[in-house]
Amino acid sequence: MTEYLHGHNVVIDPKQGEELADGTWAQPVTLVLLGAPGAEYRRPVAITLTPEQARELAFGLLAAAEHAARTTTPSPQGDDQQ
Repeated sequence: MTEYLHGHNVVIDPKQGEELADGTWAQPVTLVLLGAPGAEYRRPVAITLTPEQARELAFGLLAAAEHAARTTTPSPQGDDQQ
């Protein structure tokens, strides 16, 4: 079942994270998906990702968006060059 969401939010809590072996700090990224307001409102859904997981998700979404833009753009009418 596909559910369409009304909005989203991305949160990086500066109080969370872990220090890595090289002394840098890695913070989790939380993605919050919001349902449309109204009678069928659903509670927000949240997922917390490592920086690597967030980057992988972002890349996958960008690739899907690029593909969708290329496949859903209507071709111009009447531009037959023959």
